[in-house]
Amino acid sequence: MNLTEEKKRSISKLNMKLYPFYIMCGYDLLFFYGTKVLFLSEAKGMTNSQIMLSTSLYSVFTMLMQFPASILISKMGRRNATILGNIVNLFSVIMFMILKTFSGLVLAQFISAIAFAIKTVSESNLLTISIPESKNSNEIFTSIDKKGYSRYCILSAISTIASGWLYKISPYLPMYFCLFFTIITVMISFNFGDLEKGKSDSISLKEYIKELKKGYKFTINSKRLRALLLATGIIWGVISLVDTYQLALLQKIGISSVGVTLIYACFEISKAIFSLRAPKFNKRFKNRSITNIMQTFSACLILCGIIAVMMNIPIQIKVILVLIFITITGAMSGISQILSKQYLNSFTNEKILTCIYSAKGISDNTFKTIITGVGSFILNIASADIAMVIAGLILIVITFILSIYMNSKVGLSPNEYTQKDIYIR
Repeated sequence: MNLTEEKKRSISKLNMKLYPFYIMCGYDLLFFYGTKVLFLSEAKGMTNSQIMLSTSLYSVFTMLMQFPASILISKMGRRNATILGNIVNLFSVIMFMILKTFSGLVLAQFISAIAFAIKTVSESNLLTISIPESKNSNEIFTSIDKKGYSRYCILSAISTIASGWLYKISPYLPMYFCLFFTIITVMISFNFGDLEKGKSDSISLKEYIKELKKGYKFTINSKRLRALLLATGIIWGVISLVDTYQLALLQKIGISSVGVTLIYACFEISKAIFSLRAPKFNKRFKNRSITNIMQTFSACLILCGIIAVMMNIPIQIKVILVLIFITITGAMSGISQILSKQYLNSFTNEKILTCIYSAKGISDNTFKTIITGVGSFILNIASADIAMVIAGLILIVITFILSIYMNSKVGLSPNEYTQKDIYIR
């Protein structure tokens, strides 16, 4: 049974109102990452190499699950797929809590990869189809998305600090809080309205796969999308690398575990504040936005490394300067997360977005695996401060090459793009 226009408007309003609260609680696992390494090593007896290997396997699993997840989302619909993704995520949290062996850890990462392969594609698509078609639909999407992401970052900062104190009481307490927020996310997802009711009944699985193949073909052939996916993938890989290097650098400087959690909280708060300013950043720098974000990452990596190397600087000054640059990287991280979705939503429609976000998942995890792999190798042959300087210099070269490649492909007016770059004009 097809929905009436009045019912569609009612569901759309509900979904747009609910989405920021949903993202705030369910964008990622709260109370988990602050004590993840400690929990897996101390409470579960895993070695650091096993933890790193399982993280790498998670990226591989996520890449492999993108196409099956896309088929599932296209068949089930965005709302039902979002619910399913959160239920699977709930099982992954439980698996992290009860695992006893390395094979159990790998299974937990696999279940988590399935959950986020579904969630990352279905969530944004659910918001997109809930926004009425207009000239400002992309701006409305960005406004709602940044509100939810900013709230998540603030809650993440609070949970990071709290998880450290909770862990001292019991290693399982942060995990119980993580489980609680995961359950809350499942409950919120059930309250989304279904705008695709009645659409899937008349379309066969074969037709869905055919439509997906058409979408992937468009994504591959579009020079604009290739450039954007390349850029957002590299930025995601750099963000993952920065997380690893920051922790290694703070440990080298001699900052306590409490100090590390406070600095990480500042990083998250910076993401929250500047994610709200992403549209203004993009309006100011336009097609130079991505290049400027990567250049800032490069500069912060190099300067953090140089400051740590300079032994004659008092430790208090070192901490303050490192905190400033880490806060700046947080700002760039927050801006990039919002702009990546804004760019990918441009000049497309709901038919192709599933394929685009699926391709983004593959690109992001591919570059995350490559960049963190190279970064880990550098960290094995050099100290954390030197490794940051080397990584920053390499990133400057990559940014220069990428800016040349993107120059004639991204940031053009709609009329300058070819038919291959716009799914439906």
